[in-house]
Amino acid sequence: DFLDRHHYLGRATRGLAWSDEFGVLVLANPSCRRLPQDRWLELIRWCLVGRQNGGSQQWARVVRWLGVAAPGITTVISYSDPSRGHAGTLYRASNWYWAPTWHRLRPPPSGNGTWNGRTRQAVKDRWAYPLRRDPERRELLAVHDDALVRAGARGYEGP
Repeated sequence: DFLDRHHYLGRATRGLAWSDEFGVLVLANPSCRRLPQDRWLELIRWCLVGRQNGGSQQWARVVRWLGVAAPGITTVISYSDPSRGHAGTLYRASNWYWAPTWHRLRPPPSGNGTWNGRTRQAVKDRWAYPLRRDPERRELLAVHDDALVRAGARGYEGP
């Protein structure tokens, strides 16, 4: 109910919710089928109540909890929507790494697709938070577009 009232996407229909005095976040398996479903999670909702530094404090708690409750999880990814005013400030403040998709570096000529057949989606920014060493993380988050690589596009630069 909290997300229906306070988050522009409303409730999440999958995943595990974390709730505390700072707000609510929901973690689930990654939406992208190319990403590991057994050792990565996706932060699919993050809704804060506005306390100063609440987001970074909440995220620090979640990271500690994941270390104990889910020791096999190596990476958390999330997406921010600049078209909704979500520029990634909270992710940067919480030590996430920008991990752009090729859509961010070169929007496709056909637009970014649509969920309902009418409204085009805005390009999202992808973020990654490394919890533990994962030898495949760099390759999985790499930009696989030769023209962009030749042009010097910078992709994920985290561990």
